[in-house]
Amino acid sequence: MQFRVLLLCIILGPSSLLGHDGVHVDVDRINEQITNSDDPGPLYLMRARLCRAHGRPDLGLKDCQVARGCGVDPTAEKFERALCLRDTLRHDRAMQLLDELVNNSVAAPLNVLSERSSIREWRGDIDGAIVDLARVHAVRPDLETTLRLGSLFEKRKAHGLAASLYRQMMERAGESVLLTIGLIRAESARGHHDAALQLIDAQLENASLKAPWLQRKAEVLTAAGRVDEANKVLEAALSDLDRIFKRRPVPIHRVTRARILRQLGRLDEASSELKLVLQQAPGYETARSELELVEKLQADQKR
Repeated sequence: MQFRVLLLCIILGPSSLLGHDGVHVDVDRINEQITNSDDPGPLYLMRARLCRAHGRPDLGLKDCQVARGCGVDPTAEKFERALCLRDTLRHDRAMQLLDELVNNSVAAPLNVLSERSSIREWRGDIDGAIVDLARVHAVRPDLETTLRLGSLFEKRKAHGLAASLYRQMMERAGESVLLTIGLIRAESARGHHDAALQLIDAQLENASLKAPWLQRKAEVLTAAGRVDEANKVLEAALSDLDRIFKRRPVPIHRVTRARILRQLGRLDEASSELKLVLQQAPGYETARSELELVEKLQADQKR
């Protein structure tokens, strides 16, 4: 019975199974399994994980407590409880549990170190976050971990280390747009503007939509003090977007256009573009954040 639930979770994904009244997914199957199981502990722990995934970590904590009384693996239960506590914003208690899991194991589990790194970053402990994630990266140097660690290096103003990390991953796993963007950002931040521009020009050769790369090029040129060149590049980016707009003006292209208009100082036009996007997609947070920035600049101009 228990095996069947685990198999369903693997095949159907977590959204197909859940187990608390009030969580808006199908709860019946896993509840029935709990009722009929001779060993319900792992099922309670599964239900806790699914409740947390669906935005009810408070219910997950209750299931962790029940699972603990059923004799489940204490390490797995403590880890899930830490994540539920994190998601209920009890970060100090979550950190305490994660610290215990790290200190009580010969080789700290990578998922524990990764989650502890995230909480440390959230609390502003960038050095501690780097230490934890570097341990993960040493064993599992995948794309996600590399991007996170590189971002932490950038927050620490260690742009040379970030650039080196991105380059090493590109050499190991091949080119990635996300790695390239990170490398451009890191190279520009440490004053290697020519290197950043070379990376952008290489992308421009094959890009079907050039505007986002042209916008990045303008940012690097501006950082290098080449403002007139930057403005010409931004105008070229607008022309490229206008070509796309004739076919199909999707929201993401409007946001890019608004960002370019803002960089050119055309704030009223940028505001109009973003308001149109938010009429079509009210939950588009990137557009909302960009509009807030534009409105702040407009207010500064009036003052």
